[in-house]
Amino acid sequence: MSETPIDIVINGLQTQISELKEIISGLNNDQNTSCTTSTAQMKSIKDECDSLKIENAKCNYRITHLLRALDKKDYEISLLKKDLNKTEFK
Repeated sequence: MSETPIDIVINGLQTQISELKEIISGLNNDQNTSCTTSTAQMKSIKDECDSLKIENAKCNYRITHLLRALDKKDYEISLLKKDLNKTEFK
């Protein structure tokens, strides 16, 4: 029994549908892999951001204390200059 032209077209379309399903399946797998990679990268970036925020807070704390120490020394120097000026005028 020979196939009719309609049967040939139907078989060809079914073959194309199978190929398209394989392509879509491959794209979905690639997308899932990409999403997994993207999620891992986002977690890594978030972790790095968190550690940089902590480091920034530590640096700000140190700067605050260094500025306080500098202000204290500036005050002490100004007192010494006043004392020095007082002794020079006597």
